[in-house]
Amino acid sequence: MPSLPDALAETLTRLDVRIAETGADRGRLLDAAALAERTALAEDEVRVLLDGGAREADRVDDRVRRRVRAVHEAYVARSGKRAGEVGREVAERLSISPEWARQLLLGRKMPNVPDLTELAEFFGIEEGVRFFTDPAATVLNRELGRVLAGLEEDGDGDRAGDGPLVDFATRHGVVTLALRGQRLTRRQQEALAVMLEGLLGIDDEEARR
Repeated sequence: MPSLPDALAETLTRLDVRIAETGADRGRLLDAAALAERTALAEDEVRVLLDGGAREADRVDDRVRRRVRAVHEAYVARSGKRAGEVGREVAERLSISPEWARQLLLGRKMPNVPDLTELAEFFGIEEGVRFFTDPAATVLNRELGRVLAGLEEDGDGDRAGDGPLVDFATRHGVVTLALRGQRLTRRQQEALAVMLEGLLGIDDEEARR
């Protein structure tokens, strides 16, 4: 098994091959800002890695705190909730004080493993704790693996990588969207995207009331 930097380089090479074969929009699929939002990495981190550069070594504690803050900020922006409301929900979920929850969400305090596990579940992160702890190259490689899988033709012969679910995730800054190995046809993707758009629309209407 190749080392992680080599694994990322291999994934990028395979992506370039598939993009050339399918004529997909490389700029959209490898948009650094969108990838940064979905991975909770800094945009400059993503750009360096996409360009083949090496990320400077960092401490796991610093990595975790940065990503918790990034996930929290993305969640607040996406949900339309106030940061204080999210903090109270997290405090209740973790059975901690609102002030301690606020410090965790701002990246000022380091969560312990049980709290980090609960935070991953609260924010709907399928990878769990490793989403926060893995090195940047690992996190980006995992996300690019999803992009690569999406470029594979689905049952209808359409390119899933250019499909409705990828468009939905890109528009709404979805951090993670996984189907647990299932391959959907384009029609199924369209139906699911419409349903998700409708649910978000309902939340937006309720937030404005």
